[in-house]
Amino acid sequence: MTDKTPDTQQADKEWADLQRDLDTLGEQLSSLREHSAALGDTVMSNLEARYQDVRNRALGYRSATEEQFEAMRKLALEQAAQTQNTLSETTKDTARQMWDRSEPLRQGAQEVGQGLVRAWSELAASFGKAAEKIQAEKAKAATGEETHKPS
Repeated sequence: MTDKTPDTQQADKEWADLQRDLDTLGEQLSSLREHSAALGDTVMSNLEARYQDVRNRALGYRSATEEQFEAMRKLALEQAAQTQNTLSETTKDTARQMWDRSEPLRQGAQEVGQGLVRAWSELAASFGKAAEKIQAEKAKAATGEETHKPS
């Protein structure tokens, strides 16, 4: 990850400061080693041992902290994936339920469409019968006029 949060940047800065302080302490211990005759070997050995102990504990603490952060990051990613899967399944279930609930509406619309087709065909048939009846009456009227015409 290249993007660092302000908290991460602050932690890195503090770690760098601690590392620099430990390095400075190590250098000072080395320079004291040169004057060990005056201080005594035992005191110097004890100081150096304490320095190494503090340094090792600081490195161990940093490693442990980084492992904890990595474990928390992995856990957060797993939980996010689980949540996404759950939401995806919930969305699919909701869509299925909506589809099932709309089935009566779809059937009703289909029945209305079929009813319109029947009504239209009956209307067309009625218009056809009415047209035939009008033509028959016109033909009857026309033949009736011919028979009543004086010649």
